Parts: sequence; C-alpha cells; structure tokens
Amino acid sequence: MAGTLNELILLNSGISSCIPPEIGKLDKLTVLDLSFNSIAGTLPDTIGNMRALEQLDVSHNMLAGEIPESICELPRLKNFTYSYNFFCGEPHRCLEVPRIDDRQNCIAGRPDQRSGEACIAFLHRPPVHCDAHGCIAPPNLPPPPPPVHAPPPPVY
Repeated sequence: MAGTLNELILLNSGISSCIPPEIGKLDKLTVLDLSFNSIAGTLPDTIGNMRALEQLDVSHNMLAGEIPESICELPRLKNFTYSYNFFCGEPHRCLEVPRIDDRQNCIAGRPDQRSGEACIAFLHRPPVHCDAHGCIAPPNLPPPPPPVHAPPPPVY
C-alpha cells in the first residue's frame, strides 16, 4: 500500500494516540490530513522522508515539542498547517514553505499564539509516552513459566 497510496485523509476520525514513526514509509503520499483529532506527542521526523508530500495538516490536535526541520525541507511541500496545537518551536525553514498556518501554538515571537498561561498549563501535564499508547510495539516477551501445582494432600 505504501507504493500506491496518494492521499491519507483522517480528519475528525477520533484518533487519540500518537503518530507512529512508520508513517514516513508512505513516501508516495501527496496529502496527509490528520486534523481535528486528539493526537498527542510530537511530530515524527520520519515525515521528512515523504518526499512527494504537498499538503500536510495536523491542526487542532494536542501535539507539542519542536517541528522537525526535515518536514519543512520537503521539496514539494506547499501547505503546512499545524495551528491549534502546543508546538513550542519551529525552524526558520518552515517560514519559507509557501503557505503555513502556525496560529495558536506556543511559539515565541510568532503572532496569534496561545497565552503563556495556557502553554505552561499544557506543558505541566504528565508527559505523553507514545510507546505507552501503542505506537511502538512492545518487545516480544518470553512466555510466563507454567504454574506450580502443590502436591495433593495425603489421604488417611
């Protein structure tokens, strides 16, 4: 499927997990829309492997951290929307993408951002561990040992 899928539109799908790093294997995608969900964690830098990507929308989620520079270096990226999240930094290169929307984040020095209080409150929440949400498969554990059976009581 990675070689034939051109668009992946999952907007308003009720997703409440993290974006798995394996998404970067969808290198033929031209459109990726994950907006209006409850996606948490950070943007995986493997999205930077999606060299055909033209439109990326991750707005209206609960993403945080820094925008990976590899995403903003995508050669065909024309529209990158990451508004209404909690990103705290974006590489200068992102400002060179023809159309970006970075409103309502926590990016210092950018217009129309969330209040400092809202950003601090969000950042003081317990951290999201994507591996705990099933984005990263747990290692294969050995099977548990067989149960130990007590000998039957003596018969008198």
